[in-house]
Amino acid sequence: MILLALLAGLLADEPRPDPALSAAQAEIERAMAALSGQDEPPYHLSVGIVETRSRRIVSSNGALAASRDDRYRVADVDVRVGSPELDNTHKIRDASWFSEEMRDQVRLPLDGDPRVTQALLWKAIDERYQSGVRRLSKVKGNESVKVERDDRSADFSPSEAVQDVQAPVVAELDTQAWEAITREVSRVFLDHPDVVDSHVELVAEEQLLMFTSSEGHLLQHPRARYRVSLYATAVADDGMQLEVYDYVDAASLDGLPGLEELLERAEASSQRLSDLRAAPLLEPYTGPALLEGRAAGVFFHEVFGHRMEGHRQKDEDEGQTFTDMVGEPILPDFLDVFDDPTLRAYAGVDLNGSYPYDDEGVPSRRVELVTDGVLQGFLTSRMPIESVPLSNGHGRRQPGNAVVARQGNLIVEASATVTHDQLRGLLLEQVVEQGKPYGLIVEDITGGFTLTGRVVPNSFNVRPVAVWKVYPDGRPDELVRGGDLIGTPLTTFARILAAGDDPQVFNGVCGAESGWVPVSAVSPSLLVQEVEIQRKEKSNDRPPLLPAPGALPGGDS
Repeated sequence: MILLALLAGLLADEPRPDPALSAAQAEIERAMAALSGQDEPPYHLSVGIVETRSRRIVSSNGALAASRDDRYRVADVDVRVGSPELDNTHKIRDASWFSEEMRDQVRLPLDGDPRVTQALLWKAIDERYQSGVRRLSKVKGNESVKVERDDRSADFSPSEAVQDVQAPVVAELDTQAWEAITREVSRVFLDHPDVVDSHVELVAEEQLLMFTSSEGHLLQHPRARYRVSLYATAVADDGMQLEVYDYVDAASLDGLPGLEELLERAEASSQRLSDLRAAPLLEPYTGPALLEGRAAGVFFHEVFGHRMEGHRQKDEDEGQTFTDMVGEPILPDFLDVFDDPTLRAYAGVDLNGSYPYDDEGVPSRRVELVTDGVLQGFLTSRMPIESVPLSNGHGRRQPGNAVVARQGNLIVEASATVTHDQLRGLLLEQVVEQGKPYGLIVEDITGGFTLTGRVVPNSFNVRPVAVWKVYPDGRPDELVRGGDLIGTPLTTFARILAAGDDPQVFNGVCGAESGWVPVSAVSPSLLVQEVEIQRKEKSNDRPPLLPAPGALPGGDS
């Protein structure tokens, strides 16, 4: 009796699948059995469910602007018809975007009611199945009239079924305290008349991710993301819109900065905006540049990382920059690059791109992309490519989109490094050697985009926040504004000369074919022999004609 009671207590403490996950599992089994007699039965069926709880607090100019909670559940249903070698997800070549299957999110009840959940999934599975059968006929017809594909790998790869059920996590947020903090921090911007608009925001997002499939997957795990951010804008005299965005991401509320640090960040952001407003324009430039750590991380994410995503090696509309270069040097031999979603932190900083399983139920793992400058392989989902026949756990999506291979935590490491002062010295040496009047230090980059297709030039555009001119004659560094870093990948990578000993973390979200997903990029500072800068776009609106309000009657501001 004692043993039975103890066992019952242990079992009671084990995490249990959410009722919605169990209902999805049951409906998959029922659908696979019921459709098995069709002329084109499904060979694979999966359901991914995401419950999101979010809390958002926004203050502007010392006043609370928004404070709200949200909670919702959505499901993605994926049905594959045909065979793993050729199925309804296969790309129809020389067709427009309208050839792709329409995807609708399925809104599920918050309480996980099994009967309601199963009814909603039944309708979605039936619709997806019928759509899949129609598209498979188009795929077969398209293949019969097109030339043989360069990459003849299958459309779907096998994966071992994994069962791992973890309990949800919901942190206790002190809403009143954070409302007070954001109000006080946002008041700082009132004291800076150059600031036209500003806000301070806290976003606390907790998710429960669930996945089950006809292969036997049963996964349930939590994910939490917390961000406090400061945003401010100004207008230069020539009409250029200027903005400064500062933020801290953390995996727990304890990792967020307190009031004093946020006040300091608000003052620094305001001062940076005023400095940028007064700074001269950066003229078009080619020459040496030093990309500091976060800037180098964003640069590698945009220019390198997207070209490592597996589906781009298979799609013949893509530029396929590195597809045929496995085993060849593509970077300097002192650089290694890998993507590792299993890492939760790097150098003490929480990483945004961490996850235990991807959105196809495959465990995440470290993937070596470049070793000693030599290309090793690519990131893959369960859509294989000839050089990587199985998924390496990088199939990702925002709910409502089809899964493709995406980056998680992209890490650049250097086997030979120098200090930041030495990098600066090497930069000045390049300036003199190339006969340039100055070099550039790119301090930070907010983001950018890259073009990976064949129809347009295979290029990139990344957008610095702050760029400094560095002069070889000893003049003080000069802050400049209004430049975008542009170029082509093969040329730029060949010109990396040296790396610093100062790895830095960039956390953000990345938008691509499968929607917006959280990502991280880590890199040391990098010296590049030659970069190209073009002028940033600008508007022609003048700054405000009225002066900013001063102190209000009664002494309040």
